[in-house]
Amino acid sequence: MKRKRIILTALLLAALWIMPHKTSAQFFAVRADALAACTGTLHLGAEASVSDRWSVEASGYWNPIRTSALSLTFGAVQLGPRYWFYESFVGHFVGVQLSYANYLVGRRTRRYDGWACGAGVSYGYAWMLSKRWNITVEGGIGIYRTKDTQRDPTVSDRDVEYIRHARRWVLAPSRLEVAVCYLF
Repeated sequence: MKRKRIILTALLLAALWIMPHKTSAQFFAVRADALAACTGTLHLGAEASVSDRWSVEASGYWNPIRTSALSLTFGAVQLGPRYWFYESFVGHFVGVQLSYANYLVGRRTRRYDGWACGAGVSYGYAWMLSKRWNITVEGGIGIYRTKDTQRDPTVSDRDVEYIRHARRWVLAPSRLEVAVCYLF
């Protein structure tokens, strides 16, 4: 029994000695987007560093605003990797996102109810404010496949309503973000 412990301890120490050494104080981040908050959209993002220069991020967006004059109701999810030019969570980076959104947007006489999915690329920069806080600015563009229904909400249910179904490809911003991040 004692011999097994000695062999196991020796193997663990050898494994630790052979492994590449990476000293990093930050390997996980949680962020909130200030620009999205200005439009009433709730945004929460999480990012994990998988190597010195690569990280993987996931973001969720939700906007509950719906009135008789304006509707901005949507939910969206974005997933993707980021390549950092210096090290994770510091400096310049490029990213790729896969996105899905379900939406009901429009004004009083014309509303679009549908979904969109697609991919985008982005570029950004992260400033370290302290050991645990940074600010990230990111912008990007993507191509999306949408399927929606256009309708006039002012027409009553008994009247003939003009409805248009559309499927199309759209080139649109994939990211526009000024985020405050907390690093773990």
